[in-house]
Amino acid sequence: MRRAWVCAGLAAAACSLPWAATGADYARTLAYEKTVAALAAMVEAGRPATDLQSAAAPLGFSYAPAPPKPAKAAVPGGVQVSVVSIDLVLSQLALQAGANYHVALRQAQARPEVLLVEAGVTSLAQLFDAVAAAKLSGVLDKTDQGYVAHLPIAVWNGATLALQPGETLLLDRSAGAFLLASGNLVGDAAAIAGTGAPNPRLTDFNPFVVVALSGSARLERMRFADLGYGQFPPLTGVTILEGGFYAKPSPSVVRDSRFEHVGSLALVDADEALVEGNVFAAASGPALLLSGGKDISARGNVVLAGAGAHGIKVTGGANSVELADNIVIAAGLNGIFADAGAANLRIEGNLIAGSKRSGVSIASADCIEVADNLLLQNAQSGLAVRDSAGLKVSANRLIDNGNAGISVTHQPDYGVIEIAANQLDGNRVGIKGSTTARLQFAMNDFTGQAPRLLDGELVQFTDRFFNLSATDGTPTIIDGLQLKAGAKLTPTGALRPTSCTFEGDA
Repeated sequence: MRRAWVCAGLAAAACSLPWAATGADYARTLAYEKTVAALAAMVEAGRPATDLQSAAAPLGFSYAPAPPKPAKAAVPGGVQVSVVSIDLVLSQLALQAGANYHVALRQAQARPEVLLVEAGVTSLAQLFDAVAAAKLSGVLDKTDQGYVAHLPIAVWNGATLALQPGETLLLDRSAGAFLLASGNLVGDAAAIAGTGAPNPRLTDFNPFVVVALSGSARLERMRFADLGYGQFPPLTGVTILEGGFYAKPSPSVVRDSRFEHVGSLALVDADEALVEGNVFAAASGPALLLSGGKDISARGNVVLAGAGAHGIKVTGGANSVELADNIVIAAGLNGIFADAGAANLRIEGNLIAGSKRSGVSIASADCIEVADNLLLQNAQSGLAVRDSAGLKVSANRLIDNGNAGISVTHQPDYGVIEIAANQLDGNRVGIKGSTTARLQFAMNDFTGQAPRLLDGELVQFTDRFFNLSATDGTPTIIDGLQLKAGAKLTPTGALRPTSCTFEGDA
């Protein structure tokens, strides 16, 4: 039987009694490792998100997606195409995304031209017919594998490229091809992938997809593969870019799709976007990057993260973001990482396991609610918080993490953190803290965490707050160890919040 060392009212030294994991603890650890390894193998084997979610059930994970809202079908017709100078397209994109990468991108081109879809709604088959009718040679080929684009394709304002079930667009790497939609990009059970030999003019070039200017995307049951290069959107894989001088388009949706060897799916300043039920494998950057924008929901996704990247990253002042019921496995950095003034995030019901850093890491992001997550066997902390104006941590299971279950450091003096009803079990230490502001504890379960309960400067407060049961729900509050600092600015120049209100607060 595991011993539960009750240390309320005792000095920290009384909590240093020897303890070793039992055979039952070790068997549990192996069972968790086996389930997580099986999930990773299923991702690599191409299994859909629904299968992966079912396989995670033994870990207590569950997800029931809401029925999708039916989309209005795009009616084909009125297609007009031409070949124009690439400079026309890049100059327009520069108004929204800057021009730092244009010289290199132009260098990658075999011809300094793009295929322009000027107007109308077109499938790939209809686009091929329109190109043939316009007698445009060396632009788009039809093969057994799909339609191969030898020029970049630009879908202009008001036009729509609607990929139909079974259609595949292959972007020729050696020719410098990519896809830019400043109109609408729609796809249903189709595919977009990079193909061909390395680019002889720019060796690191790889095709990419960007929806920008006044464009919007609705992508369902799609497959994206071998896309993206460099470190920054819009070149890094599949990017949905809004804002700038352009009116916000209709909200974008990416659902039930697979991303394989895609640098990132990046949403930049995208409002009201939905990313749901997708599977990400072998991303070279954050599998999902949310930078700026507001009212964004990412739920029910499965991420087998890349070796040197976060699984999901929220940054650039993104506001009102829901990260719910996602599975993130083996992130090379953090499973979920929020920084750079992101605010009003709800991180709920996620399974995050095997990250090489922390399961959830928050740095200079504010008003974050972390609830009902399983943060399992991450190399550093289950949850790591640094410089956050407000955090509510409730009903999480933090198990077998290599450092602290919860780590709180370098809080501003106006920060408040509530830690309630969490289960801490088998972590190297339960809660670690230094330069903390106001901490409020209630009803946390440390029975599986003894004897390594506290670490850092929090140790001195053991006799003030530690209670294994706390069944009456009365919180214990620590005010102290404050890092004196005034309110800071977000990346957009706005003041970061100095207080937060969470759902259910009185």
